[in-house]
Amino acid sequence: MPILNAATLFAAWERGLSQTPVQRALTLLAMAWPERSVDEWAQRIIGERDEHLLRIRDEVFGSKIEAITACSACGERLAISFTTESITATPAQPNVKDGRFAFKDGGFEVSYRLPNSADLIAVIESGQSNSRNILLKRCVDASKNNKPVDPARLPERIVQLISESMSHADPQAEVRIELACPACRHERLIAFDILSYLWSEIDDWARRLLNEIHALASAYGWSEAEIISLSARRRNLYRQMIEA
Repeated sequence: MPILNAATLFAAWERGLSQTPVQRALTLLAMAWPERSVDEWAQRIIGERDEHLLRIRDEVFGSKIEAITACSACGERLAISFTTESITATPAQPNVKDGRFAFKDGGFEVSYRLPNSADLIAVIESGQSNSRNILLKRCVDASKNNKPVDPARLPERIVQLISESMSHADPQAEVRIELACPACRHERLIAFDILSYLWSEIDDWARRLLNEIHALASAYGWSEAEIISLSARRRNLYRQMIEA
């Protein structure tokens, strides 16, 4: 179970304000499970990272997720509701040693590891537009007729096989929700990103907490730490007395 309270979550939010989304995820995880450092969390595959973010979401906001989107066909507003448990997936086991996967096709021999947050950070820091080639070079080894092949120069068919194999091996890394429009019956799959969804919730929560801190500190002279240590219910009761 993640080790989080209002103070640690508030500290993670403050630190995350100046970070990229991937760095925010690592900050949250290191705060919730301090036995692993940020660098250690960065080496975990994306699906494992997101599965732990779902566990944080369960602990802080509950398991039910609700959102509003629009039908891509008719524009009808659609309400989405599901649970974190319903989108939790199990990664496949590597079929070769050292946590790698491998396959052969058309004379090519391919070995790869699943991408992690360190890979995503490297893509961001490179500033290059072709993120796919960066990930291929970092995660894939390939050869043909026993001669090494630059992963960035693999045929599109082989790259597609790698992508499909990665998706199968780490299904938690790319969650899709089935959506059906009751107005026009249009059906489609939409991507759900737990990182952006959870961060938006944490940001809303933290800004509400800031307002509570300001109100209670102004009224009672309490310190920020004293106010944060109060339960949400007690803070709300004090707010009600101030506003009465």
